[in-house]
Amino acid sequence: MVERQLLDADDLADVLVVAWEIFGLVGGLAADCADRAPDMYPAFMFARGAAVNGRNAVASAPSMPPGRSVLAESSKPSATDMYEVADAIAGLASALGARLREAARLADDGDRIACQNAARDADRIVGLLAESA
Repeated sequence: MVERQLLDADDLADVLVVAWEIFGLVGGLAADCADRAPDMYPAFMFARGAAVNGRNAVASAPSMPPGRSVLAESSKPSATDMYEVADAIAGLASALGARLREAARLADDGDRIACQNAARDADRIVGLLAESA
C-alpha cells in the first residue's frame, strides 16, 4: 500500500508527504524489530536513526506541506523472521531513495538539498538492513 502511494505521488509535495510517512513507518518497524531480534539490534537501531534523520530532512524541505498526513499505526511486523522484515524494509527504503533522487532532479535548491539528504538516509537504511540479511 505505502509503495503504491510512493509510486502514485505526482508532485513534489506528495512525494515529501509520502516520504515523511515512510520514514516514520520504517523508524517504528526498526525499533520494534530491534527488540525482537537481539542479533540484529545494532542494524535495526542504526536504521531507526537513519529514518529519523530522513524524516527531519524531509521536514526541512520548503515544499513540505503543513499538516502532514500520518499512516495508520502498523509498526508490528506480522512476519516472525526478522531477516525477512529487514529485507522488506530495505526494499521499501530503496524505492524511497530512488523516488527522492528523482524528485531532487526536478526541485529547486532547498527542496533539492532536502530530497538528496533524505535519499542518502534511505540508502543508509538499505545498506544497514540488506547487509544484515
